[in-house]
Amino acid sequence: MNNFLEPKVTKNYKDEIRHIGFELEFANIDIEDVLSILEEKFGFSVKKVNNYLFKIISKYGDFTLELDFELLTQQKIKKNAKSLSKKVGINIKEKDIENIEKLIGELSKDIVPYEISTPPLPLDEVAIIDRIIKELAKNNAKGTKHKIYYAFGLHINVEVISLDVESLLDYTKAYLILQNYINKDAKIDLARKITPFIDNFKNDYIKHVLDDSYKPTIDEFIEDYLKFNATRNRSLDLLPILAFINEDKVRAHLPKEKIKPRPAFHYRLSNSMIGNEGWEVAEEWNRWILVENLANDKESLSFLAKEYLTHLDNIINLTTWHGKVESWLNH
Repeated sequence: MNNFLEPKVTKNYKDEIRHIGFELEFANIDIEDVLSILEEKFGFSVKKVNNYLFKIISKYGDFTLELDFELLTQQKIKKNAKSLSKKVGINIKEKDIENIEKLIGELSKDIVPYEISTPPLPLDEVAIIDRIIKELAKNNAKGTKHKIYYAFGLHINVEVISLDVESLLDYTKAYLILQNYINKDAKIDLARKITPFIDNFKNDYIKHVLDDSYKPTIDEFIEDYLKFNATRNRSLDLLPILAFINEDKVRAHLPKEKIKPRPAFHYRLSNSMIGNEGWEVAEEWNRWILVENLANDKESLSFLAKEYLTHLDNIINLTTWHGKVESWLNH
């Protein structure tokens, strides 16, 4: 895995090697240059869906490259223009629609990032993402630190080791315990903090889940998550895995949310630091490994859960919680 640390558990819920997917946002490079890099440096094949959405065919599976703007990638301008044309009886030329799309694309590309999404990669193949990033950075691709209004992120889709509620609960507990420490250690950019997309879990949910008496069934676990977190906007989004287990229940609670059911945790916290010297996705993955390690260490998980509940109940704490976690990690 090169610089990617290996998790304690390398097999998934089907007893096969686990797979990891990555979604990286970036700007300051033309989409044509990105496509050239993927073709010439990596031997990938490009299939154009439209001017702002491309399928990239590789031995790893299909990547996607897009301008992260549904108005263009889903061709909503074209669809709306054709609908308007029928209603008012005016023929709007295809070329005029394309010119409007092009203008909006040019105006938005300094604000709206491009996003490259990998297929689920086996653990022993994940280093390809850092090889791609290095080539993009050589061609001046930039991440969230390049401009004050760039709130670009790196999302990691981590395949679960089990669909059992006990395992999902342990991973959730581990993340709740570590979220403040990871947030501080990763130096999450202010532009991203002030957006709602990576909100931390709230104390009421943390207390509910960390309570030693909390022994839910899978249905109760899903219902409780939806009750406290009726949104995708969490630094660790459980909706994809919960929808994979029971899509009807999740859709009934959140009919309008854009949710892709899959057997993976959707870890959304990390900055996209492409263009910063020395930065690698492995650095962000290795922070997630802290969650993996704690989730699979029952004794430490139980100890830290009790410590965190005590910390939350105290009126005054002489040490911050992330400070206590840091001390525990270094002990």
